[in-house]
Amino acid sequence: MAIIADKFYNLADYAKQFDPSGQELAIAEVLTQTNEIIADMPFTESNLEEGHSFAVRTGIPVGAWRRAYEGLPPEKGTTKVEVARPGTLGAFSVVEKIVAEKGGHVDNVRSGQAKAIFAGMSNTAATALIYGGVSQMERCVGLASYYYTLSAKKAQTARNVIDAGGKTDGKNTSIFLTVWDIDKIYGFFPKGSKAGIQRTDYGLTTAVDDNGKEYPAYKEYFEWKLGLALQDWRYAGRVANIDVDKLNETDLLGLMQDLEERIQSLTSGKPVWYMNRTVKAALRKQLGKKANVFYTPDQPSAKSIMFVDEVPVHVCDAIENTENTVGA
Repeated sequence: MAIIADKFYNLADYAKQFDPSGQELAIAEVLTQTNEIIADMPFTESNLEEGHSFAVRTGIPVGAWRRAYEGLPPEKGTTKVEVARPGTLGAFSVVEKIVAEKGGHVDNVRSGQAKAIFAGMSNTAATALIYGGVSQMERCVGLASYYYTLSAKKAQTARNVIDAGGKTDGKNTSIFLTVWDIDKIYGFFPKGSKAGIQRTDYGLTTAVDDNGKEYPAYKEYFEWKLGLALQDWRYAGRVANIDVDKLNETDLLGLMQDLEERIQSLTSGKPVWYMNRTVKAALRKQLGKKANVFYTPDQPSAKSIMFVDEVPVHVCDAIENTENTVGA
């Protein structure tokens, strides 16, 4: 199986394009470095100011056999329009004047504080990309909310949900497979924004302590708007109900291969497996030293990458070990 090369703009690419000053680019680079799922996502500017509209095909012409001098009935493809919403993530950075100016390197102190905040925002965003709920209007809708049932009567996406057999609420986890592509599954940011990233520097101002008293501090506000568009559900899926207490007894590779067979195509986008560290460690032990599982880059100091059937396996710590059972 040949996997196509990465040909998409990610968050940092767009920040570079929209931000000649480098301010938003620096933020985007930290956001993408912290979580692989955010670095993997192709991004596009939305076509609406408060969401992203796209057409979902619901039917295609099937054609008909015909004889000479015999006409064909008219046919047309059918589509429906859906609108995905973005989420807005914000955070303040407040550094006490005494702390910031100690040592005479105010900018470095503030930068260090900001990077820690960006890492936290990245973690929060990754959690929303997995578990963001339909009713949580302040955040984007995540993958688990699309692939939430085993019943085809409830959702078409049930076709791409594999049941690993776990039955105890609060003791399950999942593996997700996503084929990223701009017309399939991708991220978006609001129209007219700098990759959805905004920084406001208030400089030296006043802050309030827990007792309501003011003190001088350097203050900044960071805002990040992003959304997940599931334009074609056939290109992603979930292995659900993986019992964390029975990982050694669970055929992880077999379940992953079952899901691969449900995906419409693994070669028409950028496919990536996502699992947490606990599951990846168990998978690695199960695979042992089988051929074509690990690939070590040419650079000796570079990090080795795990592949399963030529699809890279990336860690996503946002995937919990305390999921409830996905049922019919």
